[in-house]
Amino acid sequence: LKYAADLKMLNFIKQSARNRYRDDKLSIKDASNKIREIVEEYLVSQGVNPKIPPLPLLSDEFIRSTKKIKSSKSKSEELEFAIVEHINKHYEEDPELYERFSDRLKRLLKEYKENWDILAAEMEKLRVEMKKGREAEEVFGIDPKRGMPFFGLLKREIFGKMSVEELKKEDIDFLIDLTKDIVGITEREVKSIDFWDNSIKQKKLKSYIILNLLLPKLKGKKEVFKRRNEIVQKLIELAYYIYGGKNRGN
Repeated sequence: LKYAADLKMLNFIKQSARNRYRDDKLSIKDASNKIREIVEEYLVSQGVNPKIPPLPLLSDEFIRSTKKIKSSKSKSEELEFAIVEHINKHYEEDPELYERFSDRLKRLLKEYKENWDILAAEMEKLRVEMKKGREAEEVFGIDPKRGMPFFGLLKREIFGKMSVEELKKEDIDFLIDLTKDIVGITEREVKSIDFWDNSIKQKKLKSYIILNLLLPKLKGKKEVFKRRNEIVQKLIELAYYIYGGKNRGN
């Protein structure tokens, strides 16, 4: 190929950028087989294996790789895009928690703009918090992974963006009871055969939650109850990601 050297360098830059920014549009998978073979051979010789995806944010290998980055700006970018990718990938599993992580990242980027040393350090702290997840918080006797996402969702839908610390004790107790009731009936119903393929069973669960749980417990919260159908739909979607539909076969 006449411009093989330039092509190799261009694709080396593209593949390095793909790993940094975690953008599949920058891959060379659409190139012809001949060009791809030449480029891949060159990339491997430069220490970049195009067949190995970017390291997961929460892996030990990821943090070891960032420690090798000398530029604070480059380290910040590596952390930022890895955090964004992780949030986007896992958001549906715990919307309220990952919304908080996303808000925290936005605040850090705004507060420490251009101050790369501090920004990198703060994003490393955020990564540690994301790795701990719900287990670093008070869980009130609720399963951190299979129950607390419902607690967080209900808290957000009923009390907005107030933190648990800002809530009154009776409000926390209210959320605990409501969460346990919803999780209990949901866990039982989703175990039935073909639940996620049966719209009638899903509607039955939604109706039960509205009539037997939300209606009696939200009597004094009329504005919230007006959104009952929207709230219960979000609860069912969350159940899909936690209890079965999304994870069937895993």
